[in-house]
Amino acid sequence: MSDIFGMMRYDYRMIKKYDGGVSLKYGTFYLLFAVFALFFLGGCGTNEELEQYKSDMEAFYTELSGYDDRINSIDVSSETAVPELLAALDEMKERFSWMASLKVPEEFAVVEDLAVQAEEYMADAVSLYHQAYESDPFDSAAAQTAHMYYERANKRAVYILAILHGELPEEDDLEDETE
Repeated sequence: MSDIFGMMRYDYRMIKKYDGGVSLKYGTFYLLFAVFALFFLGGCGTNEELEQYKSDMEAFYTELSGYDDRINSIDVSSETAVPELLAALDEMKERFSWMASLKVPEEFAVVEDLAVQAEEYMADAVSLYHQAYESDPFDSAAAQTAHMYYERANKRAVYILAILHGELPEEDDLEDETE
């Protein structure tokens, strides 16, 4: 079980970006800087809907960074490690759901499907992580599948950020992931 938990901790430290890898441990500053630059230096006019969406997405990415810090600070040898992890994942699922429910302005319409996919993958991941950690014995197959869904959800979150920056990920990076 500790190997799977370690894999979770590593995954939260490393969210793969569409053009390589960005370590959240070292890249949190860059992620937050990019978000702030997008929202405060973008100068996209006074469209109230657009400004609200930008503000909401800024909050989402700030919270995502906070979950990274929280999960990486969990003492894996603690008896409360698993409940802490599952609680953080439950909260992340709720935030992904909230993000997917946001009204997407016309300027960023392309992110709507990605947001829904991210929400669905995170919901599947969290459900499977609960199954894995609440099973006796530990269900490593469910944990591995959960990890795959978790990576897909975060991949889409990073894609959305790239799109908000005016960049489009390579079509190959947006392959249809089924299973």
